[in-house]
Amino acid sequence: MKNRIYRIGYEWVSKRELLERLQLNGSALVEHKRLFPPPDDQDTEVSPEEERHAVLIRSQRRPGEWVTFNGLYEIIEREPIPWIESPIEYHQFGTELIPGNIRREKAPQARIPARTKLQVAAVRQDTVFVTVPGHPSRRYEMSLSHARFAKDHPTELEMKLQVYAFPPRPDIFVDWLLKEGRKTGIITRPNQERVEKTAFQVWDDLRKEYGISVSAALLAIKQALIVLDRAGVETDFPYPVQERSDLSLFSEAERDAFYSYHAVRCSMAAVAALLTTDPKDPLQDALLIDIMLEQQLNRRRD
Repeated sequence: MKNRIYRIGYEWVSKRELLERLQLNGSALVEHKRLFPPPDDQDTEVSPEEERHAVLIRSQRRPGEWVTFNGLYEIIEREPIPWIESPIEYHQFGTELIPGNIRREKAPQARIPARTKLQVAAVRQDTVFVTVPGHPSRRYEMSLSHARFAKDHPTELEMKLQVYAFPPRPDIFVDWLLKEGRKTGIITRPNQERVEKTAFQVWDDLRKEYGISVSAALLAIKQALIVLDRAGVETDFPYPVQERSDLSLFSEAERDAFYSYHAVRCSMAAVAALLTTDPKDPLQDALLIDIMLEQQLNRRRD
């Protein structure tokens, strides 16, 4: 694999040269494939301007993304790819994966080592469908609660956003919300214990407090963060200073975090009260449909 070369347009280039020409510094090339026509079509010659290639890269800043580019090394689009990176191994029973610390009567058919990056293919109800690198044709399933053994313990909010992020949607707020939600901060509990949490975990606690669905919470968070972004608040996380009426003694970052938390809280309270908002983009539209379906199901139950 190290010395493999790739045909781009009329040239043959190495992995390193390919990434350099695409200006993807500090990245590793995981997979490269040619699009339209397929590689086995040797009869048709396509000019480098029209030829399309897809590269899956891994980098520290953007953990997984597809880059589609043409034969002239011009990046056309980037697609985020969500992953589950579990700190413990998974055991395979048929197509089902369960965490290695859960005992089963029969022995597992296979083991997937800890820290293997599982790609999220789809989320249906409480089941997460994943693929294992190197086995793209096989799809495994795991329970949503087991998927939370993953790095940063993704909440339902994050899992839902990952579904909207891949396959990619024409909505810039999905990627932005994922990035904001993964910010971490230290929370001081009433007993003075200090705990590190992600914004997703804090938002999920708020969501449960107001008793609203994941879709409604995402709408509220999105609207609140847009308002904060326009107001120029830089620290969109994590938590307010507890039980303090005078904020003048705190740093600008701490005050930002205080107002940011309360903006999200007020927004969630408003959505909990009204459950209506004005759709202005594809993500909002999709979430509104989810909320309407959830409300219909709740009415039927009542």
